[in-house]
Amino acid sequence: MLGVSTWHGPSAVSHCLKCNLTSEDTESLVVAKINRLEVYDLTPSGLSFRCSFDTWGTVTSLLSTQRKRRNLASLIVTTDHLDPKLYVLEFDTSKSELLVAESLSLRLRVGREAEFFSGAIIHPNGKVIVSCQYSGTIKVVVLGDKSKVIETEFECRIPELNIHSLCFVPVSGHKLILAILSEDHNQRKHVIARELKLDEQELLYEQSTAISGGFAHEGATSLIPVSGQRKTPGVLVLGGGMCHFFGSERATSKRASTGENKLSAVHSLAKGDLPLFGTLSWCAIDENRFLLGDELGYLCLLGLDRAGAGHAISDINVLELGQASPSACLAHIDGGVFYLGSLCGDSQTIRLLPEARSSGSYLEVLESYTNLGPILDALLMDADGSGQSQVVTCSGNSTSGSLRVVRSGADFRRSATLEGVQNAERVFPLRISIDAQDSILLITTPFSTSIFELNNSGLDEVDPSSVPGFDRARRTLAACTIARDHACIQITTGGIRVVDIISGVELERWPPQGGPAVEITTAAVNPTQACIALKGGKLIYFSLKTKLDLLREKEPEITDGLPNEVAALAIDPHRPTTRTSSNIVAVAYWTKNIVTVYTLPQFTPVALGAAHGASPSVQEAHVPRSLVLHSFGQGEGISPQLLIGLADGALVTYSITEAGLLANRRATSLGHDRPVSFAPCSYFEAQKDDRVVLAAASRGAIMWFDRKSKRLRTSAIAIKDAVSLCALDHPLYPGSVLALSRAAMTIGSIGELNKLNVQTVPFGSDNPRQIAYHPAMHAFAVGFYRCQVDRSTGNQTFSSSLKILDATTFEQLSQISCRVNEEITAVAVLDLGPPEATTSYIVAGTTTAPPPGQIESTQGRIFILDGSDAHKLRVVAAVNAPGCVYGLTASQGNIAATVNSSVLVFGVELPKERESFQLNQKARFDRGFQFVSIVARGDILAVTDALKSVSLLKLNGNKLECISQDYEASLPHGLEMLDEDWIITSELDFNLSLFKRESITLERVGGFHYGELANKFISGSIVPVPTDAPIQPKLVMVTASGRVSVVSDIDAETSKRLAAVQRNLSYILHGPDGVELSNWRAPQTARKTRPFAGFIDADFVERVLDLSPEELNVAMEGQNEFERLAESREEVVASVEQLLSLH
Repeated sequence: MLGVSTWHGPSAVSHCLKCNLTSEDTESLVVAKINRLEVYDLTPSGLSFRCSFDTWGTVTSLLSTQRKRRNLASLIVTTDHLDPKLYVLEFDTSKSELLVAESLSLRLRVGREAEFFSGAIIHPNGKVIVSCQYSGTIKVVVLGDKSKVIETEFECRIPELNIHSLCFVPVSGHKLILAILSEDHNQRKHVIARELKLDEQELLYEQSTAISGGFAHEGATSLIPVSGQRKTPGVLVLGGGMCHFFGSERATSKRASTGENKLSAVHSLAKGDLPLFGTLSWCAIDENRFLLGDELGYLCLLGLDRAGAGHAISDINVLELGQASPSACLAHIDGGVFYLGSLCGDSQTIRLLPEARSSGSYLEVLESYTNLGPILDALLMDADGSGQSQVVTCSGNSTSGSLRVVRSGADFRRSATLEGVQNAERVFPLRISIDAQDSILLITTPFSTSIFELNNSGLDEVDPSSVPGFDRARRTLAACTIARDHACIQITTGGIRVVDIISGVELERWPPQGGPAVEITTAAVNPTQACIALKGGKLIYFSLKTKLDLLREKEPEITDGLPNEVAALAIDPHRPTTRTSSNIVAVAYWTKNIVTVYTLPQFTPVALGAAHGASPSVQEAHVPRSLVLHSFGQGEGISPQLLIGLADGALVTYSITEAGLLANRRATSLGHDRPVSFAPCSYFEAQKDDRVVLAAASRGAIMWFDRKSKRLRTSAIAIKDAVSLCALDHPLYPGSVLALSRAAMTIGSIGELNKLNVQTVPFGSDNPRQIAYHPAMHAFAVGFYRCQVDRSTGNQTFSSSLKILDATTFEQLSQISCRVNEEITAVAVLDLGPPEATTSYIVAGTTTAPPPGQIESTQGRIFILDGSDAHKLRVVAAVNAPGCVYGLTASQGNIAATVNSSVLVFGVELPKERESFQLNQKARFDRGFQFVSIVARGDILAVTDALKSVSLLKLNGNKLECISQDYEASLPHGLEMLDEDWIITSELDFNLSLFKRESITLERVGGFHYGELANKFISGSIVPVPTDAPIQPKLVMVTASGRVSVVSDIDAETSKRLAAVQRNLSYILHGPDGVELSNWRAPQTARKTRPFAGFIDADFVERVLDLSPEELNVAMEGQNEFERLAESREEVVASVEQLLSLH
């Protein structure tokens, strides 16, 4: 089975509005992101997140109203096909969440989906809603009072088939007048008004005289209702660089009396030029002023001049304000402050300035909200070799093109980098007392120890004569300040010393002066206790409260006649109520990789209790090299933890029961080439008594307790190749962390714990469309598309180029511009040549725009670039293609491409002089309609036909043969091969399909309704996991809304368990108004609905972690004895947490 989980949620905003939703005294901003609503309270400091609501369907309209007998606003939301719905949502103040007050299906058994306008509008009285989802039909919904949400609803025919915009004309009285902007069969635009009769449940066929309908100007896209003062209501018609006002002054009495239906070219009452392009968004400021935005990001203020006793509109004035993000929706927050929601750029909060800046702009951006959408292409890249991948996306459109580099993890804020210490392996900060700040650093190498002071200029070594009590000739194993007046302890390989940290004088020593020599192999210490291990495995326990007091010795454990050597010790205070001592000690042994917990001071193993799955001793696959006993704070669900760092770079945690037993094992990998080191430390935003643990090997991680979800979380952190970590609370660097590497010491603090770090590389009107990474060049090859709009004429000019960008700085290294009317359509880095001498090359495919009157391109190119010098790109081979090159891949050293309805394979030949390649067509496959995606695995090619399905091809000599295919048309788009027999596709109906090769047929073994179109599958994993983990991330998916999802392969046993959890959980948790998970995730097409199978909805399953114990028990039991889960609650939670750890 495959699991689908969200790593980055949708960020493109399609709708927004302001209303009093959560409180009478607080205004809220509601934004819609594809299939999710987010509610923010408007506060003096900005937007404050309040709650969210998953609509389980694409939002097509977002409205608000205030129903009778209710003080707060209600939301009206409609969702898109294939099962359109209307929801009335209300905020529950007791639960602080949105609830469905009423829902209504908008689906018709027979009907053609509306092509242009699909959504709903609401009358100014807040009671009548008109929804248009199908061509030629509208649904009318009348809202009731508090006791009855929907009073009545009915469908009625509308003569206009191709509707571009609808609005109610705000006339006085009780008439309901609907203004319609439509397009006829000659592609002419019309504005017309019709009266809606609620009593008769009919939209009158006769035209209303409320506005003087007629031909609208070419390019008109939107209607805006204009409130009437006395007798001048009407509508503004926007688009195509013009703005026209249609009112009732020019309507003739003859036409009104005869009910004539013929449209005549009636001129608008007022008009003005509108320097906006494409799709428009708007919001009203008052009756006479409107803020308008376009898809290029330009904003205008439109004002209406009124004259005469009837306040008739005499003129339309437009003021250009400047450029922001391309707007999809606008909302007036307060005064001159507006919210701008964007589908293809960052959403923004902006302020209108009373006077223009020097640049001529009247706009000030107050805050920006990151939007990754639309993502047209992306790749995974391990930039620093740490194993922690980052996603690089081709994002944006129009004037907001950009590359986005997205990486998850905690925010590590570097404060200083200190050099000058060679071969250091550990650092121990010391202080005058346990309540003071750190004052000196004890730094040890494998052979000696030094004392340093930290100041503004860096590190200064303390004169040995001023601190004679420290043993500087040996390696220090442990050191800390103890609970005595200005005293600290130093444990070296040769003994223990207690030193006065002010005078530097030795206070105590073990073994005593002249006593027998000892060899200490490892040690652990806290302010009142110390524990050491001698060579041979003997353990010794000391008390430090009043003097260095040896309390207990434990003889070594014997295995196979040999003593067990101790690998690591931990005696950290792990109970939140005790900060200076521990009642247990954790001991790790080299033999058999065992970790055992002993009680103190007896040194006896913890007694085995009745806890299920708990034990005083555990065995790991690799040697434990470091241990930490830790408390993450106080509160519900927080238990002390034992953290084990293994030699292979794995981090293992166990919860510690009240009896001191170990339970609930969890593991994660921090690399494979070095052991893990730990550092318990503070977090600057944490609650009192909350602490986190930093762990580092090849890469870093931070462990913390999430109080909201009540579970232990792990986040990556940008600390690499650290040999040692420690907490540092110095006057110069309070609440910091010190990371020691072979080269230097880095000091920094921890910022936000679970953060997606997004780096934006803006390109403006240059829109990145395709991207590939060349490892040898350490550079990106990016295909750009540029559309330049002449705003005075509306003419558009296009250009395209291939740019080489440095993978670290994103500096442009070189560029190749395309020919006139040519566009880059595919970019790949392919290994070409014979198997014994393949080399990576940049390969690009293009298309040439077809001439007027021709729909499909019949000309394109494939060319190869020599990447030996990133600053001097050279085309070493090129070949013409008979159409648009949609996809490129390499197969057995050849280039395979999808070109229109063909799949072409080109052989690559390298002449002896090695100056240029020769591309020769080896094979061609023409049995398709529109081949789009192509992927290679060995000698097998998988291709998708946009009008059919997926096929597997094999190259036999100079012939491409179809060896297997799916015979059902499913309109596929994206494609990836999990292996030679398993294939996943995304479809235009927003479904995912899983195929398995069975002889000559591809069997569809899984289906999942994803809810939006996955533009690209990327092989690889964002989060590294051990190779033997039961859940293996395989793919990353990206979409136009900015969503990034992870697809994981789940082994048979875990799949069975999670599928049972998903089934039982669906009995408890439902979608809006009780929608079943099986219905929402069932793949749907216009013709049929397939069963939801072969996939796990990981986002849904992870909600089991939020259940109360009572709800979890119900989910464990199922609806009958056959659905009862055989696993324990701990095993179920552990499997779900493995899913959660992947994103």
